[in-house]
Amino acid sequence: MAMVDIKKLEEMERISREAAPVALADLLDVKITGDTPAQRLESYLAQTQNPYHVRVGQTPVRVSFQSEASPLSEKLKSHFLSLKGGDFS
Repeated sequence: MAMVDIKKLEEMERISREAAPVALADLLDVKITGDTPAQRLESYLAQTQNPYHVRVGQTPVRVSFQSEASPLSEKLKSHFLSLKGGDFS
């Protein structure tokens, strides 16, 4: 299996396809295989073609990440603190 090409992933992230949902890979059909994390990533990428633009059933999904965003754990802590109105420290 080929190594993940970072430049290709960056290019896929920038692509804004106007594809019909049926033309996108359906995550419900993806079966990830492999013994190592790298093999599982390769399996996922081979099946989705573009991991940033897929569908779940008939719903198109566009995935994006903020490069300078806070970690998810900090966002979740902040969210739950705001709901509780207190401090989890």
